Amino acid sequence: SWNYFIPLAPLTAATPDGRRRGEFISGGVGAVQGMDSKGPTASIRSVGKLGLETIPNGASHTITLSPSMVKTKEHVEKLAALLRAYNEVGGTALQINVIDGETLREAQKNPDAYSNLMVRVTGYNAYFTQVGRELQEEIITRTEHSL
Repeated sequence: SWNYFIPLAPLTAATPDGRRRGEFISGGVGAVQGMDSKGPTASIRSVGKLGLETIPNGASHTITLSPSMVKTKEHVEKLAALLRAYNEVGGTALQINVIDGETLREAQKNPDAYSNLMVRVTGYNAYFTQVGRELQEEIITRTEHSL
């Protein structure tokens, strides 16, 4: 689903994880939007069970963290531990957005003021205000992990 997760969404039937027909599908090996409710550590543990060592080009796994998760030295140390854990369980391509939905909604309303806002999509970066509205909505609906 790496490059086609937006156009395939309307064509994909409901899935056992609770995703309804036509809703966004996962853009990589991470959970479908809103389903990674147990935090980034649980998400990483789940991805670690996939046996990604057999995938030669890696497997994109994008998570979104609230800016509150990197405000203090302690938070940054916890993030570093999370990154080490991802490596230890066999993760191959963790991509982290550190942003909140409120900022993204503001960027939709005032694109000129946010023309340099870069986001991780899945396997690549893009300027948020230059991607289509449907992809913007998908990025906004991703689970935002916070403290």
